[in-house]
Amino acid sequence: MNSSAACLLLVTLGLVLISQFPVATHARGYPDTLVSQICKETSEMDNCMKLLTAAGPSIVNAKDFTELSKAVLTLALNKGVEAQNFLKGLAQIQNSTALTQCANFYYNGMVGTFRSALGEITAGAQTANYDVSVAVDGPVFCGNLLASEKINNPAIDAINQEMMLLSSVSDSVTSRL
Repeated sequence: MNSSAACLLLVTLGLVLISQFPVATHARGYPDTLVSQICKETSEMDNCMKLLTAAGPSIVNAKDFTELSKAVLTLALNKGVEAQNFLKGLAQIQNSTALTQCANFYYNGMVGTFRSALGEITAGAQTANYDVSVAVDGPVFCGNLLASEKINNPAIDAINQEMMLLSSVSDSVTSRL
């Protein structure tokens, strides 16, 4: 192969690679949807995409940010109630003041903010966004309290992480209203 043929081959290969570059970097392989736009804003893109796409068609097929906000806040509210019930049950079994405070104070506040924000989406988008921006306090303070009392439970850590992610996603989506 002569040098001009090699050069032509390299240029052609380069053009092919360059033409594929936007596709390869496009939201880590995810299609450009409202969900991927929101998940890009989190520090956990892959976990966000998994959580939201597994949640069902109301999230994946949302046509605008109002629909997506309602669906995400409903998911966050439902997951928050499940988490709170889990913590309440665990607190009864372990007779732990820290777990009781997590369930009845921190998670109660978080669930309340998601419920409030859901009702405010159409009437007061800025208020809804403020509410969800402080919802993260529940799992953060719960985690700090458990750590200070040397309670190490991977299930609770996973719940706190998921709720922090949902708080972040809720903040991102409601900020677009």
